[in-house]
Amino acid sequence: MVFILPDTDEYRPPVWKSYLYQLQQEAPHPRRITCTNEVENRPKYYGREFHGMISREEADQLLSVAEGSYLIRESQRQPGTYTLALRLVMDL
Repeated sequence: MVFILPDTDEYRPPVWKSYLYQLQQEAPHPRRITCTNEVENRPKYYGREFHGMISREEADQLLSVAEGSYLIRESQRQPGTYTLALRLVMDL
């Protein structure tokens, strides 16, 4: 039995759903917004992207830097719960 391997420069794996692949390729790259202040009571499983208890408006201002930016904040209404805040710009 003989196996013929394709040339690695030309080989592209089959794409199951081409429109999902294209959407993924066009998606913004994630950009972590790091906190420059020391945050008390930061959960050990969060990194420098954790900003503590900040308002939604303050998070929006921090996220306005670039498309794809993200941070984690503690909820002001429900302390002890955390929110992943994202900035995505979608063309319609």
